[in-house]
Amino acid sequence: MILIPVKCPDCGSTDVVKYGKQANGEQRYRCNNSACERQIFLLNYDNKGYCPNVRKTILDMAVNGSGVRDTARVLAVSPTTVISVLKKQNLPSDTSIPLS
Repeated sequence: MILIPVKCPDCGSTDVVKYGKQANGEQRYRCNNSACERQIFLLNYDNKGYCPNVRKTILDMAVNGSGVRDTARVLAVSPTTVISVLKKQNLPSDTSIPLS
C-alpha cells in the first residue's frame, strides 16, 4: 500500500483528511488547519473554471483591461464562467474619475 501525502494548496499543511466525493467521483479533502482560509479542495480539478489559479488569472486579466471573450479564449473556459467569477468579486470601479 502506497500512502500519498496530501498538502493543502493554500497553507501547505499536511493536516488533511478525506471529506467525501464529488458527483463525478473525485475525492474531496478538508484542511484541518484553523488558520487556513480554504477548507475544502480537490487534488485535480476536471472543470478549469473551479481551479483557484484560473479564477485568480480571470481577475488579474479583468483588472488589466482584457475583455470577457478574450479572457475566455486565452484560459479555455466559457465566457459564462468568466462573467460569473467577475460578478462574485468586488472589483474596483472607476467611479472616482470625474467626467469632463
